[in-house]
Amino acid sequence: MREVFANRQFRKLFFSNLFSGFGQGMTMIGIAWYLVETTGSAELLGSTMFVSAVLMFVVGPYIGTLIDRFSRKRMLLAEHAIGFAVLAALAVWGFFGPYAEWMLIAVYLVTTLMFQIHYPAQSALVQEGFEPRHYNDINSLLEIEGQTASVLAGGIAGFLLEAYGLHVVLLINACTYLAACGLLSTMAYTFTLEREARNNSGVNWVGQLLQSWRYIREKRGFLLFGIAALMPFIAVMAGNLLKPVYVNQTLKADVTVFSLGETAYAIGAVAAGLLVSAVARKFGQLPAMVGSTLLFAFVMAVMVALPYGWALVGAYMIFGWCNASVRLIRQSLYMTVVPKPFMGRVMSFFNSIGMMMRLLLIGVFTWMIDRTGAGMGYLVLAGLLLLAAAGIVGTMRYLLHDAAGQTAVATEER
Repeated sequence: MREVFANRQFRKLFFSNLFSGFGQGMTMIGIAWYLVETTGSAELLGSTMFVSAVLMFVVGPYIGTLIDRFSRKRMLLAEHAIGFAVLAALAVWGFFGPYAEWMLIAVYLVTTLMFQIHYPAQSALVQEGFEPRHYNDINSLLEIEGQTASVLAGGIAGFLLEAYGLHVVLLINACTYLAACGLLSTMAYTFTLEREARNNSGVNWVGQLLQSWRYIREKRGFLLFGIAALMPFIAVMAGNLLKPVYVNQTLKADVTVFSLGETAYAIGAVAAGLLVSAVARKFGQLPAMVGSTLLFAFVMAVMVALPYGWALVGAYMIFGWCNASVRLIRQSLYMTVVPKPFMGRVMSFFNSIGMMMRLLLIGVFTWMIDRTGAGMGYLVLAGLLLLAAAGIVGTMRYLLHDAAGQTAVATEER
């Protein structure tokens, strides 16, 4: 990791992400808690998450074609600029008047859109701009950076919300986006796939999407693996609806427990960023992914059985480890086996599948949790994680075979 962090251009990407991740984290925490606390119900938050999932499912494939057609750096800069403009406008409004519900919903939707742009564009940029031998270390460092931002966001958001209000949180977040945009703009980057993009310029985005679909369909086991490997992340995202309700209504706790859970999750994910490469080397990538998915399911069920604040905080630390471990291994595999001209579309394709899964779960949970409590939603997620572990076992060996072949070819070329 020292060699990677010594790279000046990587450090610019690293700290730019740290700033923007801090802003995104505080925004999502602030909006989610504010909507639940002011309405006393999960219905508005659930409906907002449902609508955002629908929109992102629709626009996700189109975003993937843009990432493969244009400079990945330019896509990230556009994301930061949008975040700054929207949050700065809403922050200024908050100093002069109360927020209408539609304003908060708009912020949530824009932040979700930025997530949809950020991670596929970042993965494509890393794959394009850095050597394959550094992929594991880069992904681990970016995970540590992202979760460090979440630790800061979780620790600070609760205090700022209670002491100063949502408008101050949004103002700070707008400033972090501006800082991220300025730093990333100085990063040296060359769009190396310009020829491929030019050759594809006559193909509309639907045609480009079909190209990526043919690639995914023809790669044995890839579609099922991609869906199964997304489940820990889907569980975390769906938990964003369950968690404020679970803390507020089941545990009868305040925003401090909510923020501590976010911080604990981030600490677990940082630990994964530091250690998952060593764990995967010792036990193998397949056992590491399956073990983390099964552990996620088990701890989630235990958390529901122990409805206490300390149990939630401890569980979320393990959730952070499990989700980050699976995501890092999956990410490095994708960077190894997916051709660079397809990376944006493949990542966006699976993001859209993930959005559809979130859409279904959010719809069910929005209807269910005001009737059954949020604990039942967590148990549903635990069951889905068990199914995902089985899917990974059945399909990951095909990707490992392809990754070994790609590594052998790269070694021969050197």
